[in-house]
Amino acid sequence: MNKDNSSMKMDPQLALRLLADGGVLVIAGVPEGTEFGIDLCAYTIGPDFRGVKMIPPGVHYVWCSSRGPYGDAAPRVGFVHFFHPNEIVVREWDHELEELRPRRIAEPEVERDRIRKNLAQLERMLAPYDYRYVVQWKELTGSVTESCVDRCRPTEGTIRTNIELQSCPDADRPRGGAATGSISRRNAAARLLLDESELLPDLKPVEGTAPRFTTVPLRVPQDALPADVSRHALDCIDAIDKLLDGFETADGLIEELQLAYAFFLVGYSVESLAHWRKLLGLLAHSQTGVTKHKLTYMKYSEVLAHQLPHLPEELMVPGPHNTVYKDVRELLVNLHAGGLSVSAERLSKRLEKKLGWEFEGLLDEDPEDQPVVIELPEA
Repeated sequence: MNKDNSSMKMDPQLALRLLADGGVLVIAGVPEGTEFGIDLCAYTIGPDFRGVKMIPPGVHYVWCSSRGPYGDAAPRVGFVHFFHPNEIVVREWDHELEELRPRRIAEPEVERDRIRKNLAQLERMLAPYDYRYVVQWKELTGSVTESCVDRCRPTEGTIRTNIELQSCPDADRPRGGAATGSISRRNAAARLLLDESELLPDLKPVEGTAPRFTTVPLRVPQDALPADVSRHALDCIDAIDKLLDGFETADGLIEELQLAYAFFLVGYSVESLAHWRKLLGLLAHSQTGVTKHKLTYMKYSEVLAHQLPHLPEELMVPGPHNTVYKDVRELLVNLHAGGLSVSAERLSKRLEKKLGWEFEGLLDEDPEDQPVVIELPEA
C-alpha cells in the first residue's frame, strides 16, 4: 500500500483525455482526518476533499478508516465497483457505522445529472486518480470482469476486514458433518490434516456480509474410500475438476483469484485471504491438473508472479514453516512435471528477484517420497 503525498506529474494532453473519459467518485460528509484510499493509494482527507476524478475504467476498491480522538485508526471498511467511462458514483458517510454507504435520496439519477452538469465547478475538490500506480493495479486485477464483481461482492455491498459471525446449530454448520463409522472417522482425520478450518467453532457469517466466493472442494472427499485417501491427498485432480466445473469458463477462476487477493491487499479482508490461500493449496498439489488444464495454469502462474511480491512480511520469509512458500514450491515442481517448465522458470526467477525466494534442488526427489529400506534380522 502506498501513501505518497508527493505531487503527480502528468502530460497535459493525457490529463485532458483522462478527464474526459475517466470515472468520478463523489463522497459527502466524511470527517476531516479520516484515512481514505482507492486501490493501491492511501490519503488523509482534508477540509475540501470531495472525491476522486479521472478513474480509469475497470474494477476499483474504495475504503475508509475513521480516526479516534487519540489518532487510533479503525479497521478498513470499503466497497468494490466496476467503473465505466464517464460514470459518476456517489457515496455518503454513515456517522453511526463510520463507513461509506450508497446515497440515500429519493432521486439519485437526478443528483448524478446535476453533478455532471456542474462538474467543472466541483473539479477543484476532486483529487486526480494517481496514475503512478495504475500499472501495478492492472497487473493485479486486469482479468476481473464486471460479472465477477457482481457475483463475488457481499450482498450488502460493504467489505470489512473481518466478517460478522453468528453461532449456528450443528445442523446448519457450513462445513463437514457427523463422522460415523471407521471410514468416516479416517476421512475426517485426513481432512483435519489438510484443512485446519475444520477445528473452528460452529459459526456462520451474518447474511449478506461475507464475500460470495465459489466453494473450494475438499482435497479428500467426505465419501472417499480408505484406499483413495492417499491418492486424493497426493494429486487432487478430482477436486480441481470439480472447482473448474463451478465456473462458466476457466477464466472465471482466474478472475476470482485476482478479486479475492485485491480484497485482501487493499481491504485487509481476512476471509478473502483465506479463500485465496485455499485455492493455492488446492491448485498447487496436482501434476495431472497441470497436464490437463495447461492454459489455466499458465495464467495462474502469471497471476501469482504479480500477487506474491505483495504478501505480508510474515509470509515473505521462505522456510519449512511458511506454508505459502511450500505450496508455491510444490506448484513449481508440478509445473515442470506437467510440461510448463517455461512458466515455472518465469515464476521462480521473479520470486527470487522480488522476494529472495530460492528453490534449490527443485527437481530432486523429495526424501520423504523415497522408499524406506528396512533390514530384517537374519534368521
